[in-house]
Amino acid sequence: MLKTPKFWQKKRGISTLLLPLSYLYHLISQYDLQKRAKRAQKLPRPTIVIGNINVGGTGKTPTTITLTKALQARGLTVGILSRGFGRKDRSLQIVTPHSTVQEIGDEPYLIYQKTKAPMAIYSHRYEAGLALLKANPHIDCFICDDALQHRQLERDIEIIVVGAQGFGNGRLLPAGPLREPINRLQRVDFIICNQIFPNELIQQIASFSGRSKVFDQTKIIPLKAELDDAVSLHNPALKRSLETFQPPLSAIAGIAHPENFYQMLRARGLQLTTKSFPDHHQIEEHELATLPPPILMTEKDATKCQHFKMDNLWAVPLKNELPDHFIDTLQRKIMANDR
Repeated sequence: MLKTPKFWQKKRGISTLLLPLSYLYHLISQYDLQKRAKRAQKLPRPTIVIGNINVGGTGKTPTTITLTKALQARGLTVGILSRGFGRKDRSLQIVTPHSTVQEIGDEPYLIYQKTKAPMAIYSHRYEAGLALLKANPHIDCFICDDALQHRQLERDIEIIVVGAQGFGNGRLLPAGPLREPINRLQRVDFIICNQIFPNELIQQIASFSGRSKVFDQTKIIPLKAELDDAVSLHNPALKRSLETFQPPLSAIAGIAHPENFYQMLRARGLQLTTKSFPDHHQIEEHELATLPPPILMTEKDATKCQHFKMDNLWAVPLKNELPDHFIDTLQRKIMANDR
């Protein structure tokens, strides 16, 4: 996984030198996306795509989990489609309770554990959707995790997730972190703010595009996120309030922006020794040997550490909440697109 360079936050120096390559990237990527969109195939159920326009984690997986559970609470059967980044087997798989992290990938594994929603893993989302629908005919809608640029699949609803890092310097790769220009936000249905205030997001859009006056601010949806009680990896029934942890204490994270996790822990008053890994890193037990226990980690990382023999390992879940009015609106859109 690409490590985010610091110059992506500034409009000078290396970023400016790379601008010609950004223009070339834009021409090539737009041609490719348009070419794939012409061959797009439509699934026989309303399809929601969740993604982002910038490189790195923005909270797509927590958003997928929260959205799926909210729709399930409304009585909808949601089917999840994912490519399963980092998995060893590239074939189409229908997820079962016996599926492993190695077979389906860490993020799909976590989504399934949290939602129990019908799920198919494959790079070609259309074929995955048909296979999942055949196995689960009562699916009401599909959610495609991390599929904004997967234009081979037609979508009824597009959702972009923006994280705490925002859009960096607002420039396209490789001069900045963006896969698509800021004006792509004009064409999506909703923009979910994850650890970034809506007003801050609007200011960024205005500074990069100059379109704040015509931008539909009603499509901006806040995602409320906070850390829940820690859960023991060896005994999931055992939970501890974060405030009960005292130093020495460690935290690890193998996500796109590990510092976001550490900052949330520190905001709860914890003093930490930290160790970061690349996103989707397959953590080995020996890599934690020098860290003072107890060791806190994200739920995503915990999916790869459950078999460790070490004691005092704790997963820290995220509690996420989306506004009821957003779920109401989304449900109406799903019903309107039901075929």
